[in-house]
Amino acid sequence: MPPGNGSRSPSGRKPALVDSAPEAWSEPQTEVQLLPLEGYEASFSPIAIIGGGRIYHLAKDRLGIVEDILVKETPFGASTPIYFIRHGERPFYFVPRHGDGRYSVTAPYVNYRAIIWALKDLGVRHIVAWSGPGALKQTLKIGDFALPDDLLDLTRHRAASFFENKGFGILRQHPMFCPQLMKVIGAGLQELGLEARQGGTYAVTEGPRLETRAEVRMLRAAGADMVGMTLAPEAFLARELELCYHPVCYVTNYAEGVRRKAASPEERERERAQLEKRVEALAEIIPYLIDKLADAPYFCPCPDSMLRYKKRGVIGDDFREWIR
Repeated sequence: MPPGNGSRSPSGRKPALVDSAPEAWSEPQTEVQLLPLEGYEASFSPIAIIGGGRIYHLAKDRLGIVEDILVKETPFGASTPIYFIRHGERPFYFVPRHGDGRYSVTAPYVNYRAIIWALKDLGVRHIVAWSGPGALKQTLKIGDFALPDDLLDLTRHRAASFFENKGFGILRQHPMFCPQLMKVIGAGLQELGLEARQGGTYAVTEGPRLETRAEVRMLRAAGADMVGMTLAPEAFLARELELCYHPVCYVTNYAEGVRRKAASPEERERERAQLEKRVEALAEIIPYLIDKLADAPYFCPCPDSMLRYKKRGVIGDDFREWIR
């Protein structure tokens, strides 16, 4: 990966790898240990974590050494900052969906195509996506972990495919997420003594507003278990570029009208404490999962998502040529 031409890292120093930078940056709150270009291998890591604001603060403080920060120019615009992190001997990428340092971009306006394209171009093969949805059923408790296995996409205005105005990209969405990643993540959480609900449907709404009571009733009637704003089109884009992708969810609240009566102040305090406990646990979970993901064998259909188009000669092996 060639260095950028005159771009700057958010720390003000020229980083080893930067293709492009936006005009405005929020100043990072961590010391970045920049390496010379020759210090990187062709691919820093095959693993990426995509997360929100809470995990961003963990990433910059506790998940490892930040070796570099990259804003990558793609055919779909600039990505959000991509952190090169090393935890012990394990490198991985971390991408804060909503911007660097603060919640600066709400879910409908995240450039999902630029993020997924940039990670593919960096050699990523496996993506773990963290999300904090609301529960649609009281069987899910605040702070519970969940590994959904299906999506209900109710977004309306997001760029949902790399293949606009192309004659390909008609892809099955079953299994919705990488089954091998689900096994590895589920086993990892279990080994850490953490229970996670296996399966369930995550409904994705457009946002940035929250759902009305009527919408929540509709989602429940449709069979959804949780509702959030971030997994679509992210998951579909990962499928288009033949990447393994799986979400890890932690329930942050109840959707509108799910509770039959308002929680007491004591209940809210207990739930707040439980949620904070879960967020703190992420500092242990993520490095553990990185180790598991790096060592696991992968036998899944994800790398062959576009195989039928390759066999027909519609596209070649280089994904960069697919959109030309």
